[in-house]
Order: sequence, then C-alpha cells, then structure tokens
Amino acid sequence: MDTINRLITWGKSHILILILLLATTLRLFNLASNPPGLNWDEVSMGYSAYSLLETGKDEWGVSWPLLFRSYGEWKSPVYIYLLIPFIKVFGLNAWAVRLPAAIAGILAVYLTYLIGKKLYSENVGLWAALLLSVSQWHLMLSRPGFEAGVALTLVLAGIYLFLKEKPIFATLPLGIAIHTYHSAKLVVPIIIVYLAISNFKKIGFKKLAISALILGIFALPIATDLLTGRSQKRFAQVGITTDAELVERFFKYRGTFPLGDLAGKLVFNKYTFILSKGFSNWTSYLSPHFLLGSESIRAQHSIPFRGVLYFTEFALIIFGLTLLFKKYSGVARYLPLLMIAIGFVPPALTKDIYHVLRSILTLPWWQLLAAIGIVELQNNKKFHKLFTFTLLLLTCEILILLFQYFAWYPKAFAKDWQYGYKQAVEYIETSDKPYKEIFFTKTYGEPQIFVAFYSKLDPKIYQEASKSWLEYESLGLPWLDQLKTYKLGNYTFGDIRYMGGSRGGDTLYVGKADDFWADTHVLQKIDFADHNNAFTITDGQ
Repeated sequence: MDTINRLITWGKSHILILILLLATTLRLFNLASNPPGLNWDEVSMGYSAYSLLETGKDEWGVSWPLLFRSYGEWKSPVYIYLLIPFIKVFGLNAWAVRLPAAIAGILAVYLTYLIGKKLYSENVGLWAALLLSVSQWHLMLSRPGFEAGVALTLVLAGIYLFLKEKPIFATLPLGIAIHTYHSAKLVVPIIIVYLAISNFKKIGFKKLAISALILGIFALPIATDLLTGRSQKRFAQVGITTDAELVERFFKYRGTFPLGDLAGKLVFNKYTFILSKGFSNWTSYLSPHFLLGSESIRAQHSIPFRGVLYFTEFALIIFGLTLLFKKYSGVARYLPLLMIAIGFVPPALTKDIYHVLRSILTLPWWQLLAAIGIVELQNNKKFHKLFTFTLLLLTCEILILLFQYFAWYPKAFAKDWQYGYKQAVEYIETSDKPYKEIFFTKTYGEPQIFVAFYSKLDPKIYQEASKSWLEYESLGLPWLDQLKTYKLGNYTFGDIRYMGGSRGGDTLYVGKADDFWADTHVLQKIDFADHNNAFTITDGQ
C-alpha cells in the first residue's frame, strides 16, 4: 500500500512526464503495422532517402536535390533528408520511415505544454498537452510518415522561441518548416509578421532585422524554384482552380452579366473565383460537420464519420473561447484565433474538401482553447460536478477512439493504405523460380516505387530505368503511372492482359482477381481483411 501511495504522490508531482509517456506509447505502439501499410508518400520518401544514402542521388539520378521529383509533384526535402540516419540504423522498412514523424508528434505534445504555460498557466499547458496526446486529429497524423507533423513541430518550436523573445533562434525551425510541408509556406510568413509586430518593443529592431535576413536566406530556394515552375507543380495538381467542372460553371455566368463584357470579366475571373470559392472552403472547415463528423474525411487522415475533435472537447473549446475574451489580452488572446484562421487557408485553396492533413497547423490551438475551459471548471468550486462529469464523458470518448483506431481501423481501412504491395513483393522475392518477366498491375497507382522499396532494389538500377520514364513529362502527363507501360528491370508495369498459357511458365502476373479467368491457376491470393481481393498472382507463357 505504501508503494502505491508513493507512486501516486510521484505521479502528481510528475504529471508532464506521465503525459509524455502516454503520448510516446500511443505513437510508438505497433507503429510499423498500424496503419496497416505504407502509403504512396511514405514509400516514395523512404526510397528517395535510401537512394541518397546508397548513391548520393535520388531515384531520378539528381544529386542532393532541394526539391524531389518523386511521382511528378516535387516533394519538399526536409523529411526525406531526416529519414537518412533512421534508414541507416534501422534499414529500409516501415519503422524507420515512420519513427521521425512519431518523435516529432511527441515533441509537439511537449511544445504544447511550454506554449500553454508561457501564454496562460502551467495547468493550461498540462491539460492542452494531455488533450493533444490523445487527440484523434494529431494521433492519426503523427504515426504515419507524414512530413506535415514534422512541420507542425517546427512551427511550434519557432513560435515558442519567439514568445521567449529569441527571434533569431526562432528563425531556424521556422525557416526549416517552409521546406518541410507546403502549408507552412503560407502560414509561417503570416505568423512571423504578427509575432514581430506584437513583440516589436520587447525584441527591438536589430534582432528582428537579423531574423528577417535569416528567413530571407531560407526563402531564397523557394523563390528560385518559383521561377522554374517546380514549386507550383503540386498546386497545379490539387489547387482550387483544378476543379474544371466548377470553374466552367462559374465562368458561364460571365455571359449573362447585364453590364457588358468588361464588367462581366471584372466580376467573373480567375481571381474572383479563387476568392469566393476559397472563402466558401475556409468557412466549411469551421463547421461542426468537419470538426465533429463527416463522411467526406479521408480515411488515411482520420476515421470517417467521427470528425477530428471529441464532442466533449468541442464543448470545452466553446467555453474556452468565452473565457479567452474575458480573461486574456494581446498575444494570449489573439494567437490561437490567428493560428486557427490562417491554418485553414492552405486547405481552403485546394479542391479537396475537409482535408485533415493540410489543416494540421491549426493544432494544438484547439486543445489550448479546450484547456482554458477545463481549467476554469477545475478551479471553480461551483463547477465541481460539471468538471467530474466532463472528465467522465471525455474519458469514454477517448477510450472508444483508441479501441477503434488500434483494434478496428487496421482491418477496416487496409485498402486506403495500399495494403498488399508488401505481401506481393515479398512473395516474388522469396520465389525460387527466376521469372524472365513480371507483369505488375498499375491499378492501385505507382507500383514501381513499392517494388523498389520492398525489394530494397539497388538505386542504381532504378536511376537507370527512370531516365526513360521522363517521357511522361514531355507528353504533358502529371503522373508517371499515366504512361501506358514502363519497365524496371524485369518488371513491366501496366494493365494486365492475361492470355492464359501453361502452368509453370516463365512469366509472372500480379493483378486483381478480375484480371484473370475464372479457372486460372492461382499461385497466391492476397486479400484485404474484408475478404475482397487485393492482388492475385499467377504465371504463364
């Protein structure tokens, strides 16, 4: 009994350590197997890092690039370079690819505590850190190898250093953040201007000028890439104006405008479309439909129909907002509101609705607002029963989420995580028969990088093959896998055209069940948890 009492006493005086242990456990438990497969971006960044480690060049043969071509969308470099030491130590596998993101997620919880303590109180910092550690929004984005989570941690580190009146030190994480994830390119400049203006008298012109110079150096490569057009490639693929049907409908109204062609062009043009549609998108992210439950949420980023906040958490946020204006002023009042407002600008400028990942920079400001509310309930005696009831409801919601995510999610959403590629490549790699040619379906997208990653293909072989793949760009195609067929070693990627043949032939086919005849001899079937077929493997002439 004495031991238990001592543990309880120790726990009360080391609450932050317990919160960080919880955050660590939730982010590292079964990390390699949940999510149940590596997605396109994870294998791409992992193999790029592996290629650099082995040859000093990416898979396209470019030495130490500042932008990575990847599939044709030009990825930011930081996460890929960050992966190199992890792959060196742990090998080319899911654990190595995801561990940096998980560590960044744990650090984000700690930084939330520091920011909460600096702006409000230690209690607010502790509650906010706890809420972020169990947040579905943050948990599901800090376990996969998403560079967005690393960008969030860097932004939080920069903000904290700014609040500590160390702007020159803050420029390092903020400058790296803009090279980590596209959303940071928009958010970081705005938050720097706000913090600089808010703290001008405390910090002084000289330190701010030096900070601006350093940040300008960080921004120079982005400005250079803007001239080449590579930095805009991703926006050209997902930007708000790429919804051709909606744009066409908008411009049709120009012909009906009663004040003539010139007035019609002034009212209905590319910029007014971006403004009107962008504002509509931005407001949709503030709706309960997104925050509390939407079927439109991508399963890679959040559990569909659940929303990104707990219902109890949402109620605490509303309460916290009322207290924010009553009890606080200056940066403590406006910083959370500003970060949520500008954090939704990047996703609002894309065609995809309710994009949880692109909204990540609004974290942990929701949790800080909720923490303000819960601390008020905790400290006010008249709210004692309501505080207890709130904790009970919140605990129930958290336990339900953890059960769903760790027990049900890997089975229900395996298809969303490109499940099956690993199993298919492992079957081929362990086969005793040396097949002359392997036809691999490209139905699920970009099979070449999964083959390279899971077979640990010599990057020199990939670099040699990728020289001919650049044809996709000259043909005006946005993605490599839109080529009809392309080859990597003895692999041919394309649509399966199985014509039968004798069993035991020297050609292997990896496709879907409906790519083959009903009586085809199957060497291996790889199914999702719902028993639908992921891949079917057979051979022939």
